Amino acid sequence: MAADTSSETSGALTINFREALALTGLSRNTLYRLVAANKVPGAQKYGGWIRFHVGKLHAWLEGR
Repeated sequence: MAADTSSETSGALTINFREALALTGLSRNTLYRLVAANKVPGAQKYGGWIRFHVGKLHAWLEGR
C-alpha cells in the first residue's frame, strides 16, 4: 500500500479519487470498476466527483 496522503494526516474524513488511488495502490481503471460495481464501502458519487470515507476505505483494505 502507498504512503499516507496529506488529507489523512490533516484529519479529513473523506478523500478524493486521486488520494484513494495512492492509498489503495490500485490502478485508475480498477478503482473505477470497483466503485461502479458498488464494491468499495464508503465511496460516494457527487455529480462527476467521487469521494471516499477514509475509515471505511482503510477497513476495506485491511479485509482484502
